[in-house]
Amino acid sequence: MVTSRFELLNRKLSAIVYADVHGYSRLMDQDEAGTVVRLTQSLSFIRGLVGDYGGSVVDTAGDGVVALFPSPTLALHFAVEMQRELSNETVWSGGEDPIAYRIGITVGDTIASDGEIYGHSINLAARIQSLAEPRGICIAESVRQFVRGEAECSFRSLGKQKLKNIAEEVEVFAVDFELAHAEPRESAPHFVPATERFVPESSLAVLPLENVSGDPADLHLCQGVVADLISNLCRFRNLMVIARHSTLAVVTQTRSLREIANQLGVRYLLTGSLRRAGTRLRVAMDLVEAQTEHTIWSERYDGSIEDIFAFQDDVTATTASRLAVHIDMAERRRLMSQNHPNIHAYGMILRGQDLSFRFRPESNWHARRLYEQARSLDPRYARSYAALSRTFNVEWRYAWTNDPEAALNEALKLASLAVLHDDLDARGYSEMGLAHLYKKEHDPAIAAYERALQLNPNDADLLAEMGDCLVYVRQAERSVKLLERAMRLNPYYPDAYLWYLGDAYFQLGEYEKTIETLQKMRDGSESHRLMAASHAYLGNTQEAERHARALLEVHPNFTTEQWRKVPPHKYPEDTELLVDGLRKAGLK
Repeated sequence: MVTSRFELLNRKLSAIVYADVHGYSRLMDQDEAGTVVRLTQSLSFIRGLVGDYGGSVVDTAGDGVVALFPSPTLALHFAVEMQRELSNETVWSGGEDPIAYRIGITVGDTIASDGEIYGHSINLAARIQSLAEPRGICIAESVRQFVRGEAECSFRSLGKQKLKNIAEEVEVFAVDFELAHAEPRESAPHFVPATERFVPESSLAVLPLENVSGDPADLHLCQGVVADLISNLCRFRNLMVIARHSTLAVVTQTRSLREIANQLGVRYLLTGSLRRAGTRLRVAMDLVEAQTEHTIWSERYDGSIEDIFAFQDDVTATTASRLAVHIDMAERRRLMSQNHPNIHAYGMILRGQDLSFRFRPESNWHARRLYEQARSLDPRYARSYAALSRTFNVEWRYAWTNDPEAALNEALKLASLAVLHDDLDARGYSEMGLAHLYKKEHDPAIAAYERALQLNPNDADLLAEMGDCLVYVRQAERSVKLLERAMRLNPYYPDAYLWYLGDAYFQLGEYEKTIETLQKMRDGSESHRLMAASHAYLGNTQEAERHARALLEVHPNFTTEQWRKVPPHKYPEDTELLVDGLRKAGLK
């Protein structure tokens, strides 16, 4: 049988991304050397990002990039993040005329021959790219069929287009997306009404900064400033500061300062705005007594991006002092003596944190690469090591690795380096505690969490994570207290808090409270294990079996033998308590 030369060609169905620099000739004419440097930097960044999202670069001729992806969804995620990253970079570089790409995406066959990639779809992607706005994305109708359900994007038809050297007209869609992610919002959040809570005299919520400049790329800067202010203020033991995502949940519902304070159960609000022009910043802050809506302190700051750390320190100390909080002098010295990092490294950490909230493997790898870049820019920057550690913990937790032991070992190593570079930052200790816990090294885990809480006693997430840890060492009573405090500091708490609390009640043998707690979860898909075991111990056979079936729908390969290896209990009999309950519910 004779094989034709056409049959020897290596055909592959792929999603094709074609990216090209807008106004390349003009940029070269204005500043040839500078454009070459910036183009080289952007291409290096793009190559790394392509790999994070499962693709491969097949051509970087001139100022264009062609990359292939295994699915249109990954191709779109890559394109959106590429545009976001390049836009965000301008916040920190202050470039007057930054590199701007246009992107086109198609799906179709490609042909590999003699190390080169060919195909009609590559030409089509190039033509579609030319229809995109600078920093924009356009896709073919064939791509939209795959990605129409993407929540982050909307698609606007540009109609059927007659494209150069393409016989048939093609319907093209512009992709509408925000250059920076909006803050995460909780739907139907858990909430304890303010009338049921004591409102401490020194209680505060930091509201989101208004992005006065209106550039979506500045949003992550606004978010980062607020997060750092809250983290710094949480260090003062006599000041109760509400967690950021609870404040966000309330602000989206009302603009009344008095109502926001009532919902959150605080006496004071810190409000502000941020305006950026190049590298110049103007930040305005007001400390408001919520019930009267009187401003008791107001300040304006003008400076550059590089001044942002001094601004944060000033706002933190002044706010605490104006609330007449007793601040231990050692705490104030510790706050003011922080080693401020390279400003570009700081920007990369903020962008990585935005990615970390998405809990997708490609986003986790993307965030990791940003943290690695931050570490390279400033090897002494402790937060880069703590943030890197979290990516390996997440990778282990969601089984995104073929070597889970190595992932945990790397998480612990990086957390230790974070502590080495800054032993006054709670982040490194909390990551160290998490890694030690899942390596089943319980005493070092508790010690690390204890140190983290000494440094940041009012961090709601840290309180909740330590509460989770304590369950596994038979300190469930203390776990309940810590979790209740976390819920007070973060009244719009996530489901994870309820899961931790339900686990604590289960360890105490309070199965009815376990069920009552877990029923409040908005997404109960991870509650079925404890629900099934709790109902089984209470003799509620039908409910136990119902949750056992639901568990298998979520995790079809679940077995009690496999699960026995997962919980990091210090005492094996505590693991057996759960396993026996699951078996009583009918699970094998």
